[in-house]
Amino acid sequence: MDLVKSLGADEVMDYRTPEGATLRSPSGRKYDGVVHCTVGVSWSSFQLLLSDAGRVIDITPNLSAILTYVLHRVTFSKKRLVPQLLLSLNKADLEFLVGLLEEGKLKTVIDSRFPLSDAGKAWQSSIDGHATGKIVVEMES
Repeated sequence: MDLVKSLGADEVMDYRTPEGATLRSPSGRKYDGVVHCTVGVSWSSFQLLLSDAGRVIDITPNLSAILTYVLHRVTFSKKRLVPQLLLSLNKADLEFLVGLLEEGKLKTVIDSRFPLSDAGKAWQSSIDGHATGKIVVEMES
């Protein structure tokens, strides 16, 4: 929770607490964007939290999320689920991200680094599911 707040989130809900499990904004506000980063919580759970044109960015997409995305596109729903694998970046998006990095407004979180020779350990760390940030495998020189 502290990590997510330190990265700039306006509000953070921990689904493991009774308050967070209700998926209600502590301030009662509606969100333009929600980053959905846990499995087992359906997209529909976020609908009451979203502004009229709000988006849920699902960083743990599965078949259900993709089908929900397609259904909402077909029905022209303003509220959308966007599975991460369907996001695409163009040159302008990448330039914007580079600008944020240069200005110090975009923070990266690295959990651990492994040499290529320890790629198996890196994979196991990823599978264990307890990484806080990205796991980096570095090419050996």
